[in-house]
Amino acid sequence: MDTTQEFILGLIKQNAVDVIWIIILFFFGKIILRIIVKQLAKIVDDGDDEHVSQKEKRAETLGQIMITTGNIVIYAVILLMVLNIFGVDIRPILAGAGIIGLAIGFGAQSLVKDFVSGLFILVEDQYGIGDKVKIGSSEGRVIRITMRSTVLKDEEGKLYYVSNGSINNVINLSQQKKSS
Repeated sequence: MDTTQEFILGLIKQNAVDVIWIIILFFFGKIILRIIVKQLAKIVDDGDDEHVSQKEKRAETLGQIMITTGNIVIYAVILLMVLNIFGVDIRPILAGAGIIGLAIGFGAQSLVKDFVSGLFILVEDQYGIGDKVKIGSSEGRVIRITMRSTVLKDEEGKLYYVSNGSINNVINLSQQKKSS
């Protein structure tokens, strides 16, 4: 055996319990995250399998956002735990991440504004995929909503990418027809 293999085996033997706990926490976190998202989907499910309601679409979008965000948090925590096992002091990393996060937050205010606006669009159900809307001077059917932008397709087939943070007024022509 070469020295690298001996080092790795020694490290595993020395930290086996910690490694097992990290693996258990990783899978436990992923399972809990999926259960939460499934429960959210069950809450808004109306039982109609043929037609997907706007609530179900919105719940699916929010569920995907929750899974993505949850996975990032899980992987970051696992990475910090592994670094700690290898003897890396994670306190400076956490402090540096906080400072970097603050700097990015100030530098990416428009991105944060887009995300917050996108969240409110989804939560308030201002419009959904398939709705005909007018946002500013752009009018068309909503074909995609992300946390950052909304994509409209007009009757000529042109695509409009509208930043959620720049949306001030929305006219939902589909909701207008439904209430008449």
